Amino acid sequence: MEFEELQTIWHSQNDENLYTINEEVLYAQIQQKSKAVDHKLNIYEWVMFLGNLIIGIVLFVEVLSKNGQTYEYVLPLMYIAFSIGTVILRRVRQKKEIQFDLTIMGELNKAIWQIDYLIKRGRSMMIWYMLPLILVLTVTLILDSKLLFALGTMAIAIPVSYFGGRWEINKWYLPKKRELESLRTQLSEG
Repeated sequence: MEFEELQTIWHSQNDENLYTINEEVLYAQIQQKSKAVDHKLNIYEWVMFLGNLIIGIVLFVEVLSKNGQTYEYVLPLMYIAFSIGTVILRRVRQKKEIQFDLTIMGELNKAIWQIDYLIKRGRSMMIWYMLPLILVLTVTLILDSKLLFALGTMAIAIPVSYFGGRWEINKWYLPKKRELESLRTQLSEG
């Protein structure tokens, strides 16, 4: 948080700086940061929901149109399940967010919690999302050798997803979290 907008008052008796906080400006800045994090969460959840749903439906229609084998329905159903899971996780998240107070510290704690949520989702993506897809695609490739092009796609998509997610967390979310935690510490001490 930028403390340039805080007013410095010179205390002439003790020759020391005292600070007063313009609480309205501070609260507005914290709300703005909280809204920015909430916006990122909403985009993440909508992309996960719509992306998985569309991919699941397209794959399901493709398997139906060619009278596919039973094992070929697993992948489209997984994508649809991921889409439904995203909606469930979103509702759980929204219920937890309601518990935060509508105060400066409450908004600050909420923003930190939301960034933690994004970081946890990003870090667990490889386990709860990519790993099941990799296993299903591998089994599908073994059972249907016509899908060898998918092997090359997997070989590229897996490392890009893994390292891209880690880069995003380290570049954007962790610095933002540290900044908000620093502000919380300063406000708690002050």
